[in-house]
Amino acid sequence: MKRTIAILTGALSLAGALAVSAPVNAAPAAPAAASAPLGDETIIDVTAANYQQVMEMSNTKPVVLDFTASWCHWCQVQYPHLKKFNEADKGAWILAKVDVDRNKDISSKYSVRGIPALVSVGKGKEYGSRSVGFDSAEALRAWLTNVVKKYPAKS
Repeated sequence: MKRTIAILTGALSLAGALAVSAPVNAAPAAPAAASAPLGDETIIDVTAANYQQVMEMSNTKPVVLDFTASWCHWCQVQYPHLKKFNEADKGAWILAKVDVDRNKDISSKYSVRGIPALVSVGKGKEYGSRSVGFDSAEALRAWLTNVVKKYPAKS
């Protein structure tokens, strides 16, 4: 009887250990979007697949990288203002949304530590100041005006 209990206990322990150490089959990651030409869009969702194209777009006009997340309250408050100002400026700059959860490499490249964070890019490089957090629509408008004004001259 003791031997049966010992064998059962060992078997249950082994089964438990295997269950804990077995890899969990996570849902497969969404496939990267195809690298289709972006054209004249002024609001873009940035992915690893189209990041280089977005950087190339910064050769002709400012690109504002909007580091954001669906769970970020202030990101959701800020976005309608960004969209409204982008439309009002009639294509003077590109709004490039970067989901920090899906694009960790891009977020890391720009050392983003807090969101919402806006980074201005011209000629493939960051320029000017960053905007981190959301203060007001007026402060955002002033920052965007400065981004367009200080866009690097053609070299």
